[in-house]
Amino acid sequence: MSKSNHTSEITEFLKKLDEEIKPNSQSRQAEKDKYAQINEKRDNPEYDEHKSTLWEGF
Repeated sequence: MSKSNHTSEITEFLKKLDEEIKPNSQSRQAEKDKYAQINEKRDNPEYDEHKSTLWEGF
């Protein structure tokens, strides 16, 4: 069985809307950064959550 390349009307609408709305707004970038950090924590068991140098040496 082969996969169809059909996309629904709603998918096409959402793609178009996504391109028209500010694709790199500050809020979108903040969401991308947040989820990148969440994914890094999830996928990397050795993730150092305390990357800040504020408490280094204490």
